[in-house]
Amino acid sequence: MFAATGKGQTTETIGLFTKAAYLEMAEWRMWASIFCGFIGTILYYMGFHRMYGLLKLHVTEPKGQIWVRLFRAAYIMGTVAWAWVHAMFMTDALIFKFVFEAYGEVQTAADIANRVFYANAPGMLTAYIVCDLGLTIIMIAMVWKKKTYLPPWMWIFNPLTFKLLINMIGRLGSSAFMNGLACSNMSLGAIIIFAAWWISLNKREQRLR
Repeated sequence: MFAATGKGQTTETIGLFTKAAYLEMAEWRMWASIFCGFIGTILYYMGFHRMYGLLKLHVTEPKGQIWVRLFRAAYIMGTVAWAWVHAMFMTDALIFKFVFEAYGEVQTAADIANRVFYANAPGMLTAYIVCDLGLTIIMIAMVWKKKTYLPPWMWIFNPLTFKLLINMIGRLGSSAFMNGLACSNMSLGAIIIFAAWWISLNKREQRLR
């Protein structure tokens, strides 16, 4: 996670990303990130809870109820996982920053932060599978099987697709904007999904009037 020493680097000449994102970043910006993660978790829950309400109105047959229950379980667990993963990453970043400030050794700070990260990795991977992959599979299946108001082709609007797409686009450049774009893959992806659902459902409502 923290590449303190990479190819062509030493502990005295560490990478620009590591310096800018952890060691030289003002603490208030890191606290602001924590607050944004808190707000983002609330919005994540509110958005998927609203989608769950729409599904309950549309899916009425008994055989379809299992999909509605699976969707609800996935987004509730996803909310918990989202909060936990964000908290873990920010705590790890703060450990890296504070250990370096206290001892002045990048490698020592990286070693300690990485130990914390890898200790949490199994739980984080489980959370990711539930949060992204589980919810993605359920959303794709529900839309493809016409269990929603959405046309089947809109299965493409799922968490994993846009996480990968936005992350790949962000990797095309090294500017602050492109780095921010890559880091926002989950949040921006969720916004795109909610916007697509909202536009599609509004058009359907207008046709029914």
